[in-house]
Amino acid sequence: MFGSGLGLVMDAAGINEVIVNFVVKKIGVNSERKGMFACYLVSLIMVVLIGTLNGGNAVVAPIILPIVAAAGLTPTTVCFLMFNAGLVGVTIGPFCSAVAAALGVSGLSYQDYMLYSAIPYSLVWTIVSFMIAIRIQKKTKTQGEKYEAVEIPTEFHATVRQRNACIGFLTAFVVCLIYGLIAGSTMKYVMFVILFLSAVVGCFIKQPYDKTIALFGRGMGKMGGMFLSFLLTGVMIDTISLGGGWEALSDLILHIIGSNGKYLLMVIASFVGGFGVEGAVVTQMQIIQSAFWDIASNMGIPMTAWSIVLIAAVRITSIVYPSANYAAHLGFARSENMKTLLVAGWITAAIMMAFVPVWGFVVINFLS
Repeated sequence: MFGSGLGLVMDAAGINEVIVNFVVKKIGVNSERKGMFACYLVSLIMVVLIGTLNGGNAVVAPIILPIVAAAGLTPTTVCFLMFNAGLVGVTIGPFCSAVAAALGVSGLSYQDYMLYSAIPYSLVWTIVSFMIAIRIQKKTKTQGEKYEAVEIPTEFHATVRQRNACIGFLTAFVVCLIYGLIAGSTMKYVMFVILFLSAVVGCFIKQPYDKTIALFGRGMGKMGGMFLSFLLTGVMIDTISLGGGWEALSDLILHIIGSNGKYLLMVIASFVGGFGVEGAVVTQMQIIQSAFWDIASNMGIPMTAWSIVLIAAVRITSIVYPSANYAAHLGFARSENMKTLLVAGWITAAIMMAFVPVWGFVVINFLS
């Protein structure tokens, strides 16, 4: 919710437009492949900076769509790239709730989390996404899919106020990041950082501060339904815990796979999380940790290897269901091709599920 509010405040200050146009100009979008790279990179950067999937891409879409449309990308390709770039963004972003949750559950530092799980997982996901995006672009373009009546924007020139706002925001972001790396990042710190960044950006908006606060609140309100779902799933977890459900599930799994099936356990845990409660990232991580960590630790799986299971458990969920996140990105990209996106999502999920035990083997045997 806070991230969505920050996104609207940044948009009002012109920061989003400055960053997007800077990246696009540096890439020089004059072909489909460069258009794909620009679309992916811009979405990744903005989601990392804003700290939320839908909030980040919501402010990016109006700026990037005319540019990638002119390069010849189809709506389905753009939707797929934005969505997957956003998922990678919330996996590595230092002030994203999923990262804060992973650090809290695992007890790892941000550096170890990135080194042992987030970066390897995100690199493989990115490579897979580009390979699939190329296939989607070829198929949908052959079918005649294209953007209709997209106005080509005039060349963007940032004002002094917009440039100063961007510099102020990035400076504050880096300072908060450095402090978080030194002192440790918690969910409370992430919430403080987003509020602090919003306050910094608000200083560069030419309007009364109470209107900036109202703008932030309006952004939060867009995520009210998601927040309610988190509360309700929290009740569900507590109910299962009180009923001894996690202990029963652990005993059942241990009976099925035995005491030496550590890599199979990583796959099963990823699968259970991947087909769990969509949207409630923190809840999913808590479920996986409660249900499987005792078994994993008894099998000798270190947390550095187990952390990739936590990532897979929440990321795979996002791409195998026709979820609210999918629907939102179809709207951002002006696409209606849910079927192609789901097929691509299932292919991605299968590959990433297979990657989990492979990387677990590398960490356990060579990096621990």
